Amino acid sequence: MAAAAAAMNDTSGYVGLDQQLGAYHALANRWHVAAHGERLSLTQALTESPFAKTIQSALNTFTRAAWAGADAVPPAPQRQALDAFDGLSETDQAIIGSLRVGIQDGSGPSSVADFRARLQADLDKVQAASSSPRDTITLSAEAQARLAGSSAVEAPATVEASPEMAAAINAYGKVTR
Repeated sequence: MAAAAAAMNDTSGYVGLDQQLGAYHALANRWHVAAHGERLSLTQALTESPFAKTIQSALNTFTRAAWAGADAVPPAPQRQALDAFDGLSETDQAIIGSLRVGIQDGSGPSSVADFRARLQADLDKVQAASSSPRDTITLSAEAQARLAGSSAVEAPATVEASPEMAAAINAYGKVTR
């Protein structure tokens, strides 16, 4: 764990990105099973080290750029996430892909290509769903006339109904008036 912490604190450039990501994941995995005292020592490397700050910056950049807005509907959020990922630097893409931001399947770190492919698949899936035929509703002539604002709508024919149906029709009539 000391070597991993040292890799997270390296500022010389001697330790490569893959090594730092490996160190981060090793420390993060250890943190989950560590006792309270050990967690205190791991926290510095995971939150305050130079590489931890790089991770935080990458996450902030990605999440801000990926946010499509509270009212966004598919496929806008998926398109925004993919565009945000594509707009990141190679280093930030490696970090985000490694952390698997937004992916809930529990498997470990992924490559940049795998992460991007997952984002693309999510976009493709919602685009296919949104382009599939939708159910249609056909309005009666009376309903079309009411929507058009016509006041000369014929009264519907009187039909004898069961007491339950009569109560439902009566209630419906009160709501639509």
